Amino acid sequence: MRQHTSDLAALKTNVVIVSFGSPYSAQLWEKETQSQFTLLLDPDRNSYRAYGLERSMLRSWGLNTFLTYSRLMLRGRNWRGIQGDSSQLGGDFIVNANGIIRLAYYSRDPSDRPPVSHLLDILGPTASHIYLDDLSS
Repeated sequence: MRQHTSDLAALKTNVVIVSFGSPYSAQLWEKETQSQFTLLLDPDRNSYRAYGLERSMLRSWGLNTFLTYSRLMLRGRNWRGIQGDSSQLGGDFIVNANGIIRLAYYSRDPSDRPPVSHLLDILGPTASHIYLDDLSS
């Protein structure tokens, strides 16, 4: 997403990351990733339930997850251990200014995200908001 900040700005799109992590974990994540996006914390996971995001230990800790974390660590990212509920799955949502969901993408595992090009296609020139739950990856 960071590579597309100018595209998102041209589309007048706000990216919001929602996490159920602790404030301390969120600060570490923001420092490590140097994220420019808004981060909101939802420790009670009300938004996760409202958007119908699943929990699955089997899918959260499958082969794709181990491969993704291994690649991230090989690129210099630090392993911070398990943060909170490791079985909570995320998703990506595009919500327009009227509150209408234009995309609901439910991740099969923590590494599963739609291609940014797909998100940009959906946003088009009249986009207003994109909400991403992306701290788990």
